Amino acid sequence: MNTNELAFFTSSVNRLIEGQLILVDKHVATVLKSVATSPILCRTLADTVKTMSYATEFSRARVTWTSVNGVVENSLKLPKDTNRLFAFVVCLLTEIDSGRRNFLDFLRDYYHDVNADASYARFANEVLKKFKAAGESILRNIDPDSLNAEFVDQAEKYFAAEKVYIETNTMASIFTLMEEVRLTLIDQPLPVDKLNEVSLVSEYLVNALYLKNPKILKVSYLAYKNTLKDFAIVSDKLEAIVGLFNTLSIK
Repeated sequence: MNTNELAFFTSSVNRLIEGQLILVDKHVATVLKSVATSPILCRTLADTVKTMSYATEFSRARVTWTSVNGVVENSLKLPKDTNRLFAFVVCLLTEIDSGRRNFLDFLRDYYHDVNADASYARFANEVLKKFKAAGESILRNIDPDSLNAEFVDQAEKYFAAEKVYIETNTMASIFTLMEEVRLTLIDQPLPVDKLNEVSLVSEYLVNALYLKNPKILKVSYLAYKNTLKDFAIVSDKLEAIVGLFNTLSIK
């Protein structure tokens, strides 16, 4: 057994879950490749489809009702069995990848929401996350500690924290300084990887400020500060950001 099977599967499904609708074709193909290159997943898929018909499963999964305003609506109820759920979604993704099922029409029919992106988010939450859990369960014996529920629970408890209060004006000042830092650095002849690193830690910090979880905010702030400290041209702005953070109740 190869731990790369688990890593490849998990990372490819994560990209599909977190990716943009416009990149679905690319990410679906990568997920199917992760299944095709995993002997364990292939064996599970082959054994499962011997005793199930995808067409029959899809028909069973389809739930239809009429809303109060008379509109006929549909949804999918996935199989409860882990292996059957895994096989069902692989078959569905194969249909989408081959073009036999139009993905936008599928979203509109079964995961309808205010717009296509919202429909995709529903699909990711209701289907892809369950698919990921099923695949990881099948691959669990490869690296059991990696998926150890006790470790996961321990980590979730560690990072759980009450939100801190951050004054709106303070956040606005930090964001203004961060934007000034960004504009200054993009005018410099810096390597692309350095600019990408600055962009990444900036995105982390902005979202951590919105999240207001002090533990996540602390590590995001440290990542930003340590990344930017090497750029003397923005040292004054970084010093101002550090000063503002010193006023926050973050331990």
